[in-house]
Amino acid sequence: MGTTDRRLQLLAILQASPGVSAPALAERFATTERTIRRDVARLRELGYRIDGSAGPYGGYRLAAGQTRPPLALDDDEAVATGIGLRLATTSGASEVALAAVTALAKLQDGLPARVRARLAAAGDVAVAARPNMPPIDAGLLTTCALACRSNEALWLTHQADRSRRPRGRDVQPHRLVHVASRWYLVAFDVRAAAWRTFRLDRVTHAHPTGTRWPTPAPPDDPVAHVAGAIATGGWQHRVVVRLFVDPDTAATLVDPTLGTLHDAPDGCLLEIGTDDLDWAARRVIALGLDLEVVGPPAFAEALAALGVWAQDVASAAVPPSPERSG
Repeated sequence: MGTTDRRLQLLAILQASPGVSAPALAERFATTERTIRRDVARLRELGYRIDGSAGPYGGYRLAAGQTRPPLALDDDEAVATGIGLRLATTSGASEVALAAVTALAKLQDGLPARVRARLAAAGDVAVAARPNMPPIDAGLLTTCALACRSNEALWLTHQADRSRRPRGRDVQPHRLVHVASRWYLVAFDVRAAAWRTFRLDRVTHAHPTGTRWPTPAPPDDPVAHVAGAIATGGWQHRVVVRLFVDPDTAATLVDPTLGTLHDAPDGCLLEIGTDDLDWAARRVIALGLDLEVVGPPAFAEALAALGVWAQDVASAAVPPSPERSG
């Protein structure tokens, strides 16, 4: 065994068995205690804090130091970690979910084939972050994450919406983004020669091509790019309302995924893309702001219908009994 291999294994043993003695380590590696002490001294120089104590119950322990040691996992631990990371990819917390994807990609990239097969055989444990959210295959997430990390092109089969057939796309991935409990891939679409946003629950297949396409500069803010695509791209209706509030206040109230704001006299304009005017009416009313419908007329009708429904609900309310009111 080479010196580097022995020191890496020494770190792994100290992680798994704190308090192991120099004689036990020397026997484990078929070397001398002097060599073990020299290895420990070298690891300390590299920033690993290894505490040592004498006596019959003494030994070496790996403590928190300046440098994070390599994480050594056996096969069972690696599979369990992979399953846990898959579950974490559906967390409602965007930063946690994104970190889980990149960690899972690194884990799978470094696993031996036998362990990768065991992890795959563990089944699809991806679950929706909310009951009405579609599940995402963890393998698809890690494939996209690895492609973003290695700047490797992907061939995607993507369904633009529920009414269209899946289409193949050559893309150069840039960034995974987690917004509103969904995963999106920001990538350069080679055929369209433009940056696009792909909703991953509508991607049925993805595989790396081993190539890299030249691309223009990517979006400065991938999250804002995705939010803008969600708000205005590919919808049946384009709703525009005037909000009688200053743009700064509106920006604190309007979720970027709901719509985009534009400066306008006497307030600002809110532009919403939607296939469901009733949903848009409820979201706009929930803002609690004075507003004016610019268009389309069907949206004004949806607002009126919502008002009639609210009035009917209020009229049907049972008045409190005298006992309760007293």
